[in-house]
Amino acid sequence: MSVTARRRPDASMTLLTEVMERPLDPGYQAAADRRNVSGAHPVTPANRVVTTVLLAVIGLLTVAAVLALRAPQPEAASAKDALLERIRSETAAADRLQRANDTLRLTNDKAQADLLRLQSRGSLADRIQQLGMVSGALAVRGPGLQVSVKDAPGSAPTAGEDPRQQDEKAQGRVLDRDLQIVVNGLWAAGAEAISINGQRLTALSAIRSAGEAILVDFRPLTPPYVISAIGSSDALRSGFASGAAGPYLHSLQDNYGIGSSIDSVSSLSLPAASGLTLHEVRPPPSPTSSRSPTSTESSP
Repeated sequence: MSVTARRRPDASMTLLTEVMERPLDPGYQAAADRRNVSGAHPVTPANRVVTTVLLAVIGLLTVAAVLALRAPQPEAASAKDALLERIRSETAAADRLQRANDTLRLTNDKAQADLLRLQSRGSLADRIQQLGMVSGALAVRGPGLQVSVKDAPGSAPTAGEDPRQQDEKAQGRVLDRDLQIVVNGLWAAGAEAISINGQRLTALSAIRSAGEAILVDFRPLTPPYVISAIGSSDALRSGFASGAAGPYLHSLQDNYGIGSSIDSVSSLSLPAASGLTLHEVRPPPSPTSSRSPTSTESSP
């Protein structure tokens, strides 16, 4: 007669049983038993003291390394100061050259107008004057509208990601696209000439950002941003308010705390654009010249 062994209730959970009853791997257990039998590397108070001292030394070295890395470097600070000083110096030199260039251009324009009038070509001089004002080559003066936009109080500079998608301090900064929308709204309202912080805008002007700065024709601007537009004050104000730019400016104030103001000015003075370059010129057709049917003309 055979006796059948009784099955353990937890026979189906062999893995869990092994983990509970034998938490240490057999190989590690055998190594620990051999070490205890041989008496090798016994854990003594001296070993504990040495281990504690080593950990303390490693901790002190780590703290010293962190402090050394965070300490200001005199060489780096002096190099940064020298770079900032050079930037200020070069910017001042560029401003002086720009003022000299503006003076020479005004002298040339006056000499050209006087020469055309002496040659009894007053209509051509008036036409050149008109085109110069429209293209931005000449300074203009007249009534108009002045729109001021400034950062929200307590706003912090930011770079990289879209500031409007970051925290509240970054959202309060005026962006290049904000100035683009305001300027386009003034053009659409009938402005005849526009400048931002003294930088005259033309058909080729670009308003963009570089890092934390807003550039107009590669010249950096600093807030507050004052946009001056020459034209009928009432027409500009009503056209700007009824277009898309007026509500957009109000939404900047309501949502992000960006301040703005719109003022009518009886007399605005806008300088000439500094970056105009003549790419192509053609003489007017002579009334006495005749062209052969087979003649050809090459364009420049």
